[in-house]
Amino acid sequence: MKNLYVNGCSFTAGHDVEEEKTWPYLLSKKLNLKLFKHAKNGQSFDSIFLNTINHLSVLDPKDTLVVIGTTYPTRYSIPFDEITANVTPVDIVGKNEHKSVKSNFGDKIKLERRIASPYILDRAELKELYYEFYPNGDTDKPTEKKIRFDKLMKSFVNYYEHKVELDNNLFNNEHIHLMSLVVALQGFLEKNNFEYRFVDFFNILRLKEENVNLWNHPINKMFDLENVVYFDGKWREKYVKGHPTQEGCHNISEVLYDSINR
Repeated sequence: MKNLYVNGCSFTAGHDVEEEKTWPYLLSKKLNLKLFKHAKNGQSFDSIFLNTINHLSVLDPKDTLVVIGTTYPTRYSIPFDEITANVTPVDIVGKNEHKSVKSNFGDKIKLERRIASPYILDRAELKELYYEFYPNGDTDKPTEKKIRFDKLMKSFVNYYEHKVELDNNLFNNEHIHLMSLVVALQGFLEKNNFEYRFVDFFNILRLKEENVNLWNHPINKMFDLENVVYFDGKWREKYVKGHPTQEGCHNISEVLYDSINR
């Protein structure tokens, strides 16, 4: 093995943790592998799925270990030109509120950390795309590209408000969609002979029988659970303060290292 490819949301990116102390960095050092880390704050699984498949097309399966962190089902990706903007509903409406749209919605989406791309493997190149929205970082002078982007975001806000209002099965539909993408990504990785692990921080893939609609859905029987590493509620109580702490990142790297070498 030569490479470690990692993708996911902020639990994988390392929110408020120095890069050298994030669990992907620590794991890469334990395994002595070159790290390709493409986790993004608020990243949807649609984005993780699309970007991972495209990025892995240029990496040799014999030389690459793949680790994918799960994310919340209620996240969306919006393709735009050569990027993907990742949107969490809280960016739009605030916590536990589905009636009013936050006026600063676009401000979070414009940040570099929310932008991903299926076409770019180099993180430094991806960061440069931010300046195509704001020349020289000057937010008072948006480009034509940023103006088009804002129009697209406004259309998405309108779509999302109607979705929340009209879909009485919203949570289950979003959950089933995410599970379907996990099964599809597992199939891709296995067909192309990548060694891989999924990391489930949110009990997305470990369903409970009391959720009858999801428990009985056929997609729930299709996971290959052997390559899924779970972190349960007790773990979150100890190691998570909004996001995994520095100690939590160290623990994740240890657990994954043991799983990979078992």
